[in-house]
Amino acid sequence: MTKENIINYWDKRSESFSKDKVAELESNHAMKWLEEINQIKKVGPGIKVLDIGTGAGFLAILCAQQHADVHGIDLSPDMIQAAQANAQQFDQTVNFKVMDAEQLQFDDNYFDIVIARNVTWLLPNTKTAYSEWLRVLKEGGTLINIDADYGNTSFESYDDIPTDHAHHNLGHHMLHESEQIKNTISINSQRRPQYDINILKQLGIVNVHLDQSVYKRIYQEQDQFYNPTPIFLISITK
Repeated sequence: MTKENIINYWDKRSESFSKDKVAELESNHAMKWLEEINQIKKVGPGIKVLDIGTGAGFLAILCAQQHADVHGIDLSPDMIQAAQANAQQFDQTVNFKVMDAEQLQFDDNYFDIVIARNVTWLLPNTKTAYSEWLRVLKEGGTLINIDADYGNTSFESYDDIPTDHAHHNLGHHMLHESEQIKNTISINSQRRPQYDINILKQLGIVNVHLDQSVYKRIYQEQDQFYNPTPIFLISITK
């Protein structure tokens, strides 16, 4: 599976994914996410934020609403187009760019916060990605990575999610394609988040904060944004 396959998949999903993220921005989920981020590092004026794998711009727009200086990157051109349209809809300024999360086109020590949500499981070169994210982070800056052990679940077995959930609208073919992509990426054959922590230690990071109860706070209700796979949050200060 090449990155081209991944790009094509998310390009196809961009329209429906965008609608879902707009709805999430307009829901109480947005404030829940902001609270989680602010507990780790306060987002506000003068704070430079990089949203890795921004998708339709959910976290980027959320941070821009707090008057931060936000950049959002994604490998999918159609997703970036959707993110730009969504930022305009919410009257926010975000610097969106098509960019590879494993090859960042930013200077060293540039951002106060580097954040990713549901991205790492899609990256073929985990150590390279983490190394790049740390490179562009300022001394004293914070990396926040939110993901789940998706390799331990099946995207084709989401029978217990609410009827209005986005996955019900994708259809079997798209879910099957997502499952195929997932199974070809090596990180998904590892047990996480321990795998991530081990990589960060290899990169010289001694103090890693792990929060495995974040999903209980975010997904208190099985609504349309519900994630049946327990998410974890890793944060480190450089």
